[in-house]
Amino acid sequence: MSILKPYAELSDEQKEFVNSCNDRQGNVFLEGPPWSGKSLTCLYGLQSIVNKNNTTALFMVTNNAMYGYMSMALKELGISENVTVHTKNRFFWEMAGQKRISVNLNSDYHDNYNSILCNLLEAEVEKKYSLIIVNEVQDYLPKEWELIKRISEKIVCYGDFKQAIYNKKVERETILNDCIHKELSYHYSDISTNKLIKVRNFFLDDSEYLEPREDIPLVQQLTIDVEYKAIDIKYKDELRTIAEILKALEGENSRVAIRCPDNNSFAELTIYLASKGIEHSYYEINSDLRKHDFASSKPLFLSIFNAEGLLFDNVILFGFDKENYIIQMKRQENKLKNLLYVGMTRARNTTYIIRNENTVEELKGFDAEKCLNC
Repeated sequence: MSILKPYAELSDEQKEFVNSCNDRQGNVFLEGPPWSGKSLTCLYGLQSIVNKNNTTALFMVTNNAMYGYMSMALKELGISENVTVHTKNRFFWEMAGQKRISVNLNSDYHDNYNSILCNLLEAEVEKKYSLIIVNEVQDYLPKEWELIKRISEKIVCYGDFKQAIYNKKVERETILNDCIHKELSYHYSDISTNKLIKVRNFFLDDSEYLEPREDIPLVQQLTIDVEYKAIDIKYKDELRTIAEILKALEGENSRVAIRCPDNNSFAELTIYLASKGIEHSYYEINSDLRKHDFASSKPLFLSIFNAEGLLFDNVILFGFDKENYIIQMKRQENKLKNLLYVGMTRARNTTYIIRNENTVEELKGFDAEKCLNC
């Protein structure tokens, strides 16, 4: 099963970007909202560059799920021999090892990682790559971005700073200063765009408000028309409810993601689903996601940090409870709404929102019928 939309089905806007990749000089930043096809567009642009110039390139990603997905995508496009996929943290750790940069065994991971980045910036580094594709650029540290500029002759990066779920990352203004800015716009001829804008307005601050359009001409078949289903239950009924949803979806042969901020809840859910004979994919070791088959219709457990940039047919959200330490941390960082916005924009068909008495108010207050008229 293919995981990529065929090139022929790309929009004119996307094709224009792909066709210009070989001619455009300098670094490029492709920006766009969820569902705009940023990853897909950059993949076809990369294929065009590789096929025309026999270029070798690096595709840098932010997490192990995206590593697995991009590895499959590059094979499908026939360019995996020319393009290496790397998660950014592992890449810079290996680069530090090659430079024989040492770490302090008494320091924690983050302090040591910052230390190796500082040392790499002070070291002499060569422009090793003719091209680096940077996935979800809003999730990169300023020092990581600076190093990428030093080791590559050209950068094509893409992302959406409204989906930034981490603090202290590179600023959008920095990327705009360093790159030619190209944007995939909202397609108002598609009714799904109106829903996306309303979800955006609900979860982001009033200063970010966009005006939806009610006079949408239905001139084309919808590519995405997601439905939101909020299911209010008691906490004790969560696992049973998820199992019932998965049973109902079994005949659709759809790609399903189950997203939760709590790994302990995943551990409980996998035991429960196994007892009910429901197949699913749960990777206790995060790096094992690199080997996942993203064409599979087997439901996949994904942490809230592994789903950015990935779309599924159906998504189940659960465990977004007030007491969860990740939820509390993201609230303190003023990133909780961004995190929820990302979660609410991962599905093509249906997003199931499982809510209980402990669910955060931001999700409890989401009324699909009132907010989206759907």
